[in-house]
Amino acid sequence: MSDQLHYLDSSVVLAWLLEGSDVLATLEGSRRVASSRLLWTEVARGLHRALQTDRLSATATAAARHRFARLATRIASIRLTEAVLRRAEGPYPVVVRSLDALHLASAEQWLLAEVPAGDPALISLWSFDARMNQCAALLGFSTPLMETT
Repeated sequence: MSDQLHYLDSSVVLAWLLEGSDVLATLEGSRRVASSRLLWTEVARGLHRALQTDRLSATATAAARHRFARLATRIASIRLTEAVLRRAEGPYPVVVRSLDALHLASAEQWLLAEVPAGDPALISLWSFDARMNQCAALLGFSTPLMETT
């Protein structure tokens, strides 16, 4: 599994930060983990929302930010390049939201950068979103959390 690329959707990271999900433990020690730069924005927004709605206290929010900062050092950031944005504008096998299209396009771009003629199954797309998992599977990605969504 050392050749496997692991792409993280924000739903997995936010579940880890806000709900104590242990799914990220599965990736402990994996060296090839990435996400769109969008992940950092979505996590920041999710933590702001949790604080503003009293889901987390100020202390718990600061702790969650610190935990994410530590995790982020192990995640490669995929830039939202013109190629990613153009791909996200195009069609997908199922209807997906705009931010999900950006994540899927980022995963596709990462695959091309890492393994130019690579099999999409080399990417495990980690998401708790059912529609995102369905689309990723139709694109040929491995979807380890598809059964749990």
